[in-house]
Amino acid sequence: MATSLKIDARTEGPEIAVLCLAGEVDVANAAQVKESALKLIANGPKCLIVDLNATEYMDSTGLGTLVGLHKRMKEADGEVVIAVSQPRVKRLFVITGLTKVFRIFDDAATALKEVRG
Repeated sequence: MATSLKIDARTEGPEIAVLCLAGEVDVANAAQVKESALKLIANGPKCLIVDLNATEYMDSTGLGTLVGLHKRMKEADGEVVIAVSQPRVKRLFVITGLTKVFRIFDDAATALKEVRG
C-alpha cells in the first residue's frame, strides 16, 4: 500500500528554497522527495529548508534522503535546515545524532528568519 505524502516546493528568492512534506516519508516515497528536492535546488540556492511540521512519520530511508541532500548542498557551499516541532519526527533527529548535522528550528518561519540573518 502506498503511503500518503504531499510535497510542496517553493523558493524564497534566489538563495533559499523550501520543501514542505506532509504525511509520511518512507521507503515508498523517498525517491519522490529526493527528486522534488533536486529540482528545487537545481538553480543553486544556498539554503534548503525542509519543513517537516506536517510530517507524521519518517523512516530511516527518509532520514537518509535528508542526509544525502545535506551532503549535496554542503558540496555546493550550501546547507539544509530542518523545521520540525512534531515530537515523533523531531525525536528521530535527536536519537540519531542528526541534531549535530542540521540546524533545527520549530517552524519554517523561524528557520527562514534565521537563514536570512
